[in-house]
Amino acid sequence: MHRILYFHHGGAIGGAPLSLLFLLQKLDRSQYEPVVVTTRPGPVRDLYRQNGIEVHLADDLAGRIDDFSHTTLEWYHLGYLWPLPGRLLRFSASVNHARAIIRRFQPDLIHLNSSTLAVAAIAAQRMGIPSVWHIREPLAQGYFGLRRTWLRRLIDGADRIVAISDYDASMLIPSDRIRVIYNFVDFTYFDRHLSGAGIHAEFNLPPEARIILMLGGVAAPKGTEILVRALPRILERHPNVYVLIAGPAPLGSQGGLIKKLLRVDAYQEQVLNTLSSIHGSDHLIFTGVRSDIPRLLAASEMLVFPSIVPHFARPVIEAAAMAKPAVASNLGGPAELIIDGETGLLVQPNQPDALADAITRLLDDPELAATMGEAGYLRAMRLFNAERNAAETLAIYEELLGGQ
Repeated sequence: MHRILYFHHGGAIGGAPLSLLFLLQKLDRSQYEPVVVTTRPGPVRDLYRQNGIEVHLADDLAGRIDDFSHTTLEWYHLGYLWPLPGRLLRFSASVNHARAIIRRFQPDLIHLNSSTLAVAAIAAQRMGIPSVWHIREPLAQGYFGLRRTWLRRLIDGADRIVAISDYDASMLIPSDRIRVIYNFVDFTYFDRHLSGAGIHAEFNLPPEARIILMLGGVAAPKGTEILVRALPRILERHPNVYVLIAGPAPLGSQGGLIKKLLRVDAYQEQVLNTLSSIHGSDHLIFTGVRSDIPRLLAASEMLVFPSIVPHFARPVIEAAAMAKPAVASNLGGPAELIIDGETGLLVQPNQPDALADAITRLLDDPELAATMGEAGYLRAMRLFNAERNAAETLAIYEELLGGQ
């Protein structure tokens, strides 16, 4: 029996924890004993416990473990530099906390579920524990490339490196220890035969409403405002369209003076201001975080992923598993997941009119949309199948643990 200690970098439910959950569900419990440690509280712990997985919060075991994010999704740029000094001051303590957790569980292998887990990586390397580092985000260039260089060298010290796309792998130091294993979906959960019945009634939509779905909530990297700005052009040709945006909803500017001064909610305010200024704002609905994404997809005609930075687009492969076409930005990540004109449509990022035109093209031609959805489904079965892709990750465990 081999014990594997998984470090996860947050507490919210999203693509990375769901991908890890699917992997854990494929573990042979007669061979592996998984233990998950999260660096932040949140609903992901309840999700794991509901699935019979031992999970702990780092603070409860030893103390706070800070992440160190330097990815295209989040990095410490001039507009978000204020957390960095505190992270640096706590860095040494975070490493010691990670080492204490490793000593507590005495794992045979450590699996890091994000490129942001530099602290846990250093602890594992100093203690001589074999590690698998899962790179789920492209690294940011930064201003001078110093932090990127440091992080690339640290990642290169892992025994095995799993990148979830060729694009993410291209950001790393070339090595024969790198494996590209796409994120995967569980086709028993994302079942194309599910019904979306009840979604129209839940959101008080007319029976003839045609639903477009975006997953990811309100976040600048996701390009939420681009879709908001595209809405009037879509409604000009299809006035019965409604856009559902699932994920964290915008709350506007709430909180104290410091939060306002730091403009923590600036993008949320921007999205709400844009929405209030356009025609047809009542055709866009923020659903909040949902636990029934397959039902939302089943009720939708397509998925839209208007990201403005390159990263793996889990919603695209979830839509493909449900035989739904996707319209997404032509960036690293989506460009690997969508064959333009065959399984969906790729558009230039930050272009609301181009996004609207691609969406209306599929709305104009339901037969084309269905053909693309079917092609996407067949491709997803081949490339993003949980059985095959989990087996590739487990084979890495065997490489590292086979001699023990």
